[in-house]
Amino acid sequence: MILLDHKTFPLDDDRFYTDSATWLIPERIDRPELLDLGVGSPEEVRRCLADLGRINRYLGGITGITDHLYPRLKQRAQPATVVDLGAGAGQISAAIARWAQSQALTVRVIALDLSARNLAIASEQLDRLPNAFALQGDVHQLPLAERGADYVISSLFLHHFNPTQVVKILRAAYAASQRGIIMNDLVRGWLPWVAFQCVQPIFARSYLTRHDGALSVRRAYTPQELYKLALAARIPNPKVYSYFPWRMTLVAER
Repeated sequence: MILLDHKTFPLDDDRFYTDSATWLIPERIDRPELLDLGVGSPEEVRRCLADLGRINRYLGGITGITDHLYPRLKQRAQPATVVDLGAGAGQISAAIARWAQSQALTVRVIALDLSARNLAIASEQLDRLPNAFALQGDVHQLPLAERGADYVISSLFLHHFNPTQVVKILRAAYAASQRGIIMNDLVRGWLPWVAFQCVQPIFARSYLTRHDGALSVRRAYTPQELYKLALAARIPNPKVYSYFPWRMTLVAER
């Protein structure tokens, strides 16, 4: 676990939230990914989202969420609502919904994404689950009431935004949560960038994944940066946990 000392940070300079470049940590770049730009045929998008599902399954994306979410759902009173921001093809939302069913827990899971083509693919599996739903929505204007969900989660999502946007998203997500937020993402560094190049033949079958995956590592934040962003969002007592390989999870409870 990585838990940094509480400090107060300024809110008005994006540069403050990024660590100085070193031989292990490159400077963060902010360039849109092909999937976000709408590039790719429907079949290529499907392959890319399937790649992301495998990456989340085997490289810390699902466990980085569920290790924190499942015990909390078991301990708290039911029913509960979980909102998954930037849900993509909905693999994590579906996994949570199936787990809740297996535990006889009353948990409603909402997979929220801005992309209609992502949600069309997500709906193929979510529509088969009575406790999971796909919802189109913009994280910059969350379609959630204050404390309207028990937990707000995300995976491979925050790195898509610049620091100022991340602060606003974290603040809105925390305000929309009754119990807290759990958000997993990549860790920026040269080592994870090299590692991604090595595992591409296994996990990146789509050219969209090969391009966007390498770019995502360069767009990602470090645990220290994510912690500072959470403080800038005025989230009390945030914790950032590290996961192998090169994943991190921000947890903030009420």
